[in-house]
Amino acid sequence: MKRLLALLIVLVAFGTNAALAETAFVIEGENAEPAVGVQVSENTKISIDPEGHLVIMTESGQIIRKNGPYDGTAAVLFEQIVSGDAMDGSMLESLLELAEVSGTAEEQLGAVRGVEVETGEVGPNMISTSVTVFCLTEGVMPEFFTSKAPDVDEPLVVRRRVRPIQYLEATWPAGTTNLPWPADWEPPEEGRYVWALGQRGSAAVKIVELEDEFASPLEQAAVFYDEGCESQAKAIFRDALFAAANKN
Repeated sequence: MKRLLALLIVLVAFGTNAALAETAFVIEGENAEPAVGVQVSENTKISIDPEGHLVIMTESGQIIRKNGPYDGTAAVLFEQIVSGDAMDGSMLESLLELAEVSGTAEEQLGAVRGVEVETGEVGPNMISTSVTVFCLTEGVMPEFFTSKAPDVDEPLVVRRRVRPIQYLEATWPAGTTNLPWPADWEPPEEGRYVWALGQRGSAAVKIVELEDEFASPLEQAAVFYDEGCESQAKAIFRDALFAAANKN
């Protein structure tokens, strides 16, 4: 999984133009020094074993990987740092944060801010009580999710709070944690909704419509994350890592 994450970082940076940087942080290392989280400059001593590698990222989001063997300064790495329009700093930051909260790379990404992992297996198209923003792409219908299945059939009530105002009702079957958006309801639209399951209280969610023009699931995850759809982004990222791991 460590190698998989490093490969992800290289793929994000692939195909862009060279640029110089003043300072950077070690965000991943295997059989290499300095340690993860250490700030480096051009004169910082870098040591990488033949089977090791090092990944650094500048404060603006530029990144590069150096495979071993290598024994010298960070100046060579700075000369190789790449940047470009396809994946800007915010996109890279999102991907790195998603990698950290995925639970597979927390020890490897000491230089970026962590985000708390949401409990429960919430899928990429699920609306739960903890979801405040939901990214909707063409052809996708949401599912409602609760971590505690009701013991008896309970009413599900959904209200759209912007025009056209809608009041939707359905029955949530006992013993189930998921309920697809009912087929007899009007399709969801961009705007603010409030929904309630039984007597559990209401939860608000803002639906944001996005064009489905993503080059890869990882790009989709980063865009969703930047739009505030964190639970969906984490689920997409986890699925992508799982699929890639099963291929290797």
